Formats: sequence, C-alpha cells, structure tokens
Amino acid sequence: MHKMLNRLPPLVCLCALLAAALFLLSPRESRTGRAEPVFERVMRAQILRCGYVPWEPYIIKDANTGHITGLYHDYMEALGKALGLKIDWAAEVGYGDIAVALEAGRIDAMCNGIWPNAARARRMDFGRPIAFNPIHVYARADDNRFDGSLAAIDDPGVTIVSLDGAAGTVIAASDYPRAKTIQLSQLASGAELFLNVATGKADVVFSDSAIAGLFMEANPGMIRKIPRAAPVRVFGNAIVLAQGETRLRRMLDIATDELLQNGTVEKIITRHEKFPGSILRVAEPYKENITTH
Repeated sequence: MHKMLNRLPPLVCLCALLAAALFLLSPRESRTGRAEPVFERVMRAQILRCGYVPWEPYIIKDANTGHITGLYHDYMEALGKALGLKIDWAAEVGYGDIAVALEAGRIDAMCNGIWPNAARARRMDFGRPIAFNPIHVYARADDNRFDGSLAAIDDPGVTIVSLDGAAGTVIAASDYPRAKTIQLSQLASGAELFLNVATGKADVVFSDSAIAGLFMEANPGMIRKIPRAAPVRVFGNAIVLAQGETRLRRMLDIATDELLQNGTVEKIITRHEKFPGSILRVAEPYKENITTH
C-alpha cells in the first residue's frame, strides 16, 4: 500500500488520505456504509434529542423565552436521569412530519406523547404508554343536535374540525364519512380547534378531556362535551421512535416501567392533571383486572 502511494502524485495521495479520514470519522456512517443506529449514537453522545409540539398540559413552551415545561417534559427529564442521558429538546416538529424527522436523523425520538394508530405504525414505532387519553366529542354550548345519538354527526350538513393527519381526521373518516371536514395545520393549537367550533366554522371536534377542560375553563359557555357515557376512543400516550430502533425502544421501555412502578409517573401526572379523570392511568400488570357489570 505504501509503495503504491509513493508512486502517486502528492496531491492525489493527500486527497486519498483525507477521504479515508472523513470516512473513518463520520459520526453518522458505520464502516459498512450504513447509517449509525440511533441507539449507538445516543449512547456515544449520552444525549437523546427530542422533537416536540407545544400541546398543554403535555408540552408547554414559553413564547418569550422558549423554556419548555409540562407533563411530558417532566417525564422525559426523569427518564433521562434514570438512564444517565441528557435530554435535548432539539426541534419543534409537526405531527405530519414526525416520520420524516426521525428518518432524516433530525431527532432521536418524538417526546410529545403521541397517540398510536395503524397509519402511523407503517412508518414509525412507539414506546410504552405512560397514560391513556379518553377522546370525547365537543360541540357549541347551544347545539343539542347530537345529544340523542352521535350518528347524527354523519351528515353532509355537519362539519368536523381536526388537525391535518391527526387522530380526529382518522375518527372522522372512519365513523362519520358523510360529514364535511376542516383540517388545520399540524402546528395549530388545541384552542384553535375549539374556536372553530365556538365561532360556527365547524360543528364538532374530537378531543381529549385535558385539553378541552383547559379551553372551557378559559372560555366558559362557548363549547361543551356532548353527553355520552363512554369516550369515542381511548389512545395510549407514548413517545415515537424510528422503525427498527429495537435496542433504543427496549431501553426506554424498561426505564419507563421503572418510573411507572416506583411512582414517578404517577407523581408527574398528578402534578399536571388539572381535571380529575382526564388522564387515565396505566394499570399495574401484576394486579388482576376485575370488571363489574
């Protein structure tokens, strides 16, 4: 090898050596030419880069300082402490851009608490849920059309508002395909969804109780929950990872189990749950489930 280099012009030798050095030192490429697994990068850097969307009470971002707080902030920080990792709140990512951000390596995990569904599972993986969100239907305070039956929503004269590509869109298409839909930007707030209903631009919105409760407290008499014994859906609240990152998911799941079992998650939820019953707890796996009829 050395004899071959000696026969080459000096500039060619220098270029060859630089190329070899860059290949060996590249943090995103292994020697096989494949992208470095996220687990290996996280363990090497001791940093987990989180994506997020401001969505109270789960992630709250101060508009002036950029400081992040909230239920999922506290959970992720506790998770990082348990694992000896620094949590870097690296990027604000729209719900429809999660898979792209993970695949491109912009973030290591989406740390908002996302509702898993079949469509999302085609391009991303989910960690262990730390809680569950009951989804109810909300209408204007003076609108009683749907009190007798939610089937009345499935009508071309009814408009449903949701975030583009989010769970509300899936519910609307599945359960009420004849209704019209308005889809807001993926970065729109929960308040914008409810304001569309309150101002008559839409008739109903599907939402979890925690976010709806905050809006109704701040804006009394504008919207109300349609009376119904059971929610229309219940979704787990989990962080999101790129597909194939089995080692990273397993590590985070084991640490999450520890935080669930030692009471850390319960303390965090209690601290942020403003409306009792709006966030459903994960049942302890060692307790027998008893259903009464």
